[in-house]
Amino acid sequence: MRILFITATRLGDAVLSTGILNTLIQQWPDARITVACGPVAAGLFRHMPGLERVLVMHKRRYDLHWLDLWKTCAPTRWDMTVDLRGSIISFALRSGRRFVMRGGRRP
Repeated sequence: MRILFITATRLGDAVLSTGILNTLIQQWPDARITVACGPVAAGLFRHMPGLERVLVMHKRRYDLHWLDLWKTCAPTRWDMTVDLRGSIISFALRSGRRFVMRGGRRP
């Protein structure tokens, strides 16, 4: 099973997301997990069980960092996508199951 986990760019928010990630690891211990996060939070995930890779998202003007993430993730067929950022990218990827948290900052 391949899981894409899109989490926060800020360290505190990323720490809070580890509870969800831990649940995924416990439920699917053989899953290969790719974590997309900001550079400050990347070190938090580097040694977790089942990690396939950490995709570090560097913010760019006009939200182009999302396009970069899509280019990296689009060739892969994901069994599950967990998007805590509420981004549209989750719907633009081939994924069996999607869990997208709705953002609260934008109308």
